[in-house]
Amino acid sequence: MRHTLLTTAALLPLLLAACTGGGGAPAPTPGPTPNPTPNPAPNPGPGSAITTRLAACPQVMNSSDPAASACLAGTYSGKTLANAPCTVTIRADGSYDFDTPTLKYTHTPSASAIRIFTHQVNVGPTHMLIWLLSDSSSANPAYEMDFKAQFGTYAQPPQLTLEGTQRIGNAQTSASCVLPL
Repeated sequence: MRHTLLTTAALLPLLLAACTGGGGAPAPTPGPTPNPTPNPAPNPGPGSAITTRLAACPQVMNSSDPAASACLAGTYSGKTLANAPCTVTIRADGSYDFDTPTLKYTHTPSASAIRIFTHQVNVGPTHMLIWLLSDSSSANPAYEMDFKAQFGTYAQPPQLTLEGTQRIGNAQTSASCVLPL
């Protein structure tokens, strides 16, 4: 019996080693899964350069001074309501090119053109810019430009809408160009 106990005692470590996968230190347990890395800051939207420029416009209410709207100078490329490409280029003097599939013209406002420019900044901040330009309805052709931008914390939807109108006699053609901001 003594011989059986000695044999069992000698074989027990070998038996245990075989059951646990071999001798030596036990295999390390994998560490906890690391937390996922935080998402990087979102890429600026397609209108971020535009909103930066527009945010620098003077904050005024219903200004008729042509210099107030000079900050709008630039080229705006968007989509019509029918999802066709459109482009509007505004120059610092208020002249502009309006180019959509249904309406294309270049206009330089007369000295008697009605100009209204407003830039309000509210809580958030939320920006609202409006520029209305209308040449006399007695002119033939007569032109109008409506520029409306809203962007910032509470702007829904953040976008820029440019609407051009051309009147020739009794006929009127209007088109919109919309850019998400």
